[in-house]
Amino acid sequence: MNVLITLLFSLLAIIVPLALIITGIVLIVRFIGRYEKRADTRLELERQAAAHQQQQFDVLVERLERIEEKMEARP
Repeated sequence: MNVLITLLFSLLAIIVPLALIITGIVLIVRFIGRYEKRADTRLELERQAAAHQQQQFDVLVERLERIEEKMEARP
């Protein structure tokens, strides 16, 4: 009987640390996955903002060119 109890505790002494290590690895992988998803979302928002700013800049350049044309047309 003592042998079985000793064997059980020995087995638990091996399994518990392995379970903790595996749990830690799983948590780290999940955290990294969420972090990457957030980073991708932020990057997409920044790309959209940059595209919008480029459109605004193009409109301003077009307006400036029309103003310059009108000023050149004046005597």
